[in-house]
Amino acid sequence: MDEKQEGIVVEYAGFWLRLGAYLIDSIAVWIIGWFLLAVIGLITIPFRIAEGLIEPFHPLLYFYGGLWSFIWLIIPAIYFILLWVLRGQTPGMMALRIKLIHTDGSPVDWGAAVVRFLGYIICLITLGLLFFWIAFDGRKQGLHDKMADTYMIILPRKRLILPETS
Repeated sequence: MDEKQEGIVVEYAGFWLRLGAYLIDSIAVWIIGWFLLAVIGLITIPFRIAEGLIEPFHPLLYFYGGLWSFIWLIIPAIYFILLWVLRGQTPGMMALRIKLIHTDGSPVDWGAAVVRFLGYIICLITLGLLFFWIAFDGRKQGLHDKMADTYMIILPRKRLILPETS
């Protein structure tokens, strides 16, 4: 009894390709974050003028500082987790033809996406040094991939066969 195992041959996305996708996504997150901060700033201008925020220890200054920190944590979390679950790709990943999947080949679910993002934060806390793990791992998995049981794969190019012309 000869059993053949069927599957799809995939190529793992390496460090430099993933870094390129992350840089593209960082620009997108930066634009979204600054847009939201600008909108919040425009909405709160009358309150800042009325309260006279010239005082160095005004309570609203602490509110704005906390809001600033919150936005720069929440926006990337929503951006990455939502896109990983809904498409398996962020715009940066789409541009470079890479996709996030579970190690069994299934799409990423909410739990894995949240765990992966928490792994991202751990890697960033080490000033990005843990991301270099990807370059040396046989399956190109970083700590965040191992935590969430995911792979980043390179999508194959679509080939078009043109009819012969006479």
